[in-house]
Amino acid sequence: MKTKATRQCKAQDRPYESSQRNRKYCAKREVPTPVPSPIATASAPAKSNPGNGAVLYRELALHNVRHYNPGIEPRNDWELLKLSSRPIEGTPAEVYAWLDEKHAREIKKRGAKQLDWCVAEMLNSYVEPTGMKPRPGEVSKYVHMRPIPESKYSIRLFPGSISAAEYCMDFVDSATGEPVNSPFEFELWGIPDPETPWLGMPICQQMHSIERIHGIKQEDILPGHEKFILRDGLTCALIRPGKPRVRFTVPVRKQPETKPQPEVHILDFPKFID
Repeated sequence: MKTKATRQCKAQDRPYESSQRNRKYCAKREVPTPVPSPIATASAPAKSNPGNGAVLYRELALHNVRHYNPGIEPRNDWELLKLSSRPIEGTPAEVYAWLDEKHAREIKKRGAKQLDWCVAEMLNSYVEPTGMKPRPGEVSKYVHMRPIPESKYSIRLFPGSISAAEYCMDFVDSATGEPVNSPFEFELWGIPDPETPWLGMPICQQMHSIERIHGIKQEDILPGHEKFILRDGLTCALIRPGKPRVRFTVPVRKQPETKPQPEVHILDFPKFID
């Protein structure tokens, strides 16, 4: 819910007191209808792999099926799309019966060949997911984990949609690498870059997980599913009672070029001067 903008604050200042915290930061407003736990979303499918963390839509659909309808295995591509879109109540036998009836209606309406072609076209396209957590043990130049001082947990950053400049964050157990939900008392803030506070974000904004933004109570978030949507280049401060604050800056990815760029001469001025 939008509220009036919070007041400006200097990078070295502690964020304003709780009575004034009246704005929730959300990097992406186009979120789906609330569900037990918001999961991966994607932009419009691309015709070829653009790189920069894009994945097959089929892979994203399989990820969502495991979340929405665990224990129900898709028997064909059409069922894969249906089972990945929302939870379907009932026993496995009841779910399959519902799918059979729905599939028969779709074939009658659109024709089997046309339906199969449309489904395959979508599943075999590439998309830029936001919110899909890395697999256990996954290694990627886009996935980064750093331990939190005086804690047994780490902050993990993993990529979201590059076109929207979204990066995701969660907490993981440093020993096991397993994701956890808000494992200690903290506040997460987006703050101006302390080296160039006059550039970029002009105000301090408290960050909330995408689940909490959807209105899901903390205790109702499925274990290990909580995640935060940040932005490329955003500087954040993690504040814990009685402990030094932790600061980090989200990586910036090179944006894919959509059209040929004109020749540019770069002048090598110094970035920082003592």
